[in-house]
Amino acid sequence: MQAIFVFSADQIPPNLAEHLTPASDLRTGLERSADQIQVPTFIVGGYQDLFAQSQMKTYEQIPLPPGQKQILMNDGFHATVGSGAGRPGGPPRLDVLQRAWFDKWLKGIDNGIDQFGPATLFQQGGGWTTGDYPLPGMTHTRQYLSPVPSGTTGVVTHDGSLSSDIPADAADLTVAPGLSTLCSRDAAQATAGVLSIIDGCAKDSRIAEVAALTFTGKAVDSPTVISGPVAVHLNTVHDVTDGYWSVTLNDVAPDGNSKVLSSGQLMASLRAVDDSRSRKSANGDYTEPYQFLDLETRQRTVPGQATTLDIGLTGVHAVLQPGHRVRVDVYASNLPRGFPLPALLIETQLRPQHLVLDPKAPSWVNVPLSRPI
Repeated sequence: MQAIFVFSADQIPPNLAEHLTPASDLRTGLERSADQIQVPTFIVGGYQDLFAQSQMKTYEQIPLPPGQKQILMNDGFHATVGSGAGRPGGPPRLDVLQRAWFDKWLKGIDNGIDQFGPATLFQQGGGWTTGDYPLPGMTHTRQYLSPVPSGTTGVVTHDGSLSSDIPADAADLTVAPGLSTLCSRDAAQATAGVLSIIDGCAKDSRIAEVAALTFTGKAVDSPTVISGPVAVHLNTVHDVTDGYWSVTLNDVAPDGNSKVLSSGQLMASLRAVDDSRSRKSANGDYTEPYQFLDLETRQRTVPGQATTLDIGLTGVHAVLQPGHRVRVDVYASNLPRGFPLPALLIETQLRPQHLVLDPKAPSWVNVPLSRPI
């Protein structure tokens, strides 16, 4: 077998490029076919699982009525998806649910498991909930990224704020790749929960945020629910022909603790969105942008030219308690969870990247909220 070292996307050989196309056997084999499931299905996962997005999307796409399809999600990692079950205030242990499920659908025993849930979810910032996902009554609203300091952070690349109105002030902010995300909740997620034993990293983003552009909203005065998909729209500029962006949505406590609720990432050159597979909210903004992610639709960035990016984050089911705030963190790297293909990484040259806050071309996060904030 001959090793091939590729230093540019233009050098990718045809036999490898074939596997990167959406129609390839490799890509189609990895596609979910949840809409073809016809048997009762119970999904168990965690918000910090490696496959959290697949779990929530699979549940939504299964064409069965609630009860015949169910989902249980906790705030755990791949190795701890059952944590919290069997404890006071939580659902039964997984083995109890599993037996009841198969007794009902394989043996025909009427034990009421089909009335359980159908979505049994640990609400981050709160406790266990049952019902639907997303919760009804949510309204997707823009929270604009503003350069105005929030005064809520310590040492960060930039302390900005979130606003329900388009900011009047403009700014050109720069963020550079760094290693601070080695101590982050995303790092714990990428290691299937191994790094979750380091509580300072897995439960508080303030170390990772040293290398981030942060944007923090006002403190809420009553419980505010966030339930559903989240997307971020960024107005960016690059000095080279590619860039890498990572974004998190955080719950910031009055004591400053910044806990990741959701995250997403994107190569700038792979920004082309397939609208036929994407979702938008009533306000017309993306909630789930679906990128093509193939070489044919790849668009290199033009140095110095504005480039808009739509980045989807994993679904959220959380509640902001009184005094808490929502925060968006923007990074130019996300090791070890995210690492670009070497051919694309070389084009970034690991150069600093720019987020341009312009009232005429604003950046925002589209958040599903139970009430205005």
